[in-house]
Amino acid sequence: MEFDQILTTLPAPAEKRIALRISPAAERAIRSGHPWLFANAIRQQSHDGRSGDLAVIFDRKRRFLAIGLYAPASPIRVRILAQGQPTKIDADWFLYKLETAVEQRLSLLQTNTTGYRLVHGENDGLPGLVIDRYGENYVLKLYTTAWVPHLPALLRGLLAVAQPTRIILRLSRFVQRQHDALFGLADGQLLFGKPLKKWVRFLENGLYFGSDVKKKKKTGFF
Repeated sequence: MEFDQILTTLPAPAEKRIALRISPAAERAIRSGHPWLFANAIRQQSHDGRSGDLAVIFDRKRRFLAIGLYAPASPIRVRILAQGQPTKIDADWFLYKLETAVEQRLSLLQTNTTGYRLVHGENDGLPGLVIDRYGENYVLKLYTTAWVPHLPALLRGLLAVAQPTRIILRLSRFVQRQHDALFGLADGQLLFGKPLKKWVRFLENGLYFGSDVKKKKKTGFF
């Protein structure tokens, strides 16, 4: 399936956001920077949502606390994208996060290294998402189906900041079981570029390594 065809099969993010009120303990955790909201901490919810909807979290005085990705089938009900100040989550926001991740890894290139973790989930403000670079190949792994509606924005952003030869999708075992929320996506699927016929090669501190990024555990090496 071609790149544009893959993108058109995925649902667009819902325009209506879910409003949540949460427990005092969860309020404190989010204010301190915790990146997850668990299902048992939700006290009020405006309406049912689907995986990938944006959820806005309010405190007891109806003040904004955070915004994140909603996942109804996960005990981690919301993965926080931004907290403290209201934030517009759109393609430009994802592009900015990817640009920041690239800039923070530029020093690795000076060590003759072309294989490394470009996006490290919560540490880069993109919880539940990992992107690893293997030379000119990039492997994107999802740990929650909440990222599925946002894949078009992520992929276009990655193409803009990294110019990959190909992009391969990996899915955690938990995500693989949620068939209805994947819209035909599969573990090891080629999202962009020509089919991969052999292991990828990359450098780490001047040494060559190879890996099967489509079938090996995690993203193939890291």
